[in-house]
Amino acid sequence: MCESNVYIKNNGTETLVMENVAAITPCGENRFLLRGLLGDSQEVDGTIEDINLMAHKIVLRAQ
Repeated sequence: MCESNVYIKNNGTETLVMENVAAITPCGENRFLLRGLLGDSQEVDGTIEDINLMAHKIVLRAQ
């Protein structure tokens, strides 16, 4: 599977936002729509800090 976990980084601390994310779509300036494997979705604010596909981890920096 190709799903990743998305974290938001704020003041050096990473917090899990959503697990098993299958798609990320930009939906505004510094805003992303996360869509999960099971159809769940969530919008988050942030900028991309790191994408590590081998580790299935995406880190967004808080705004």
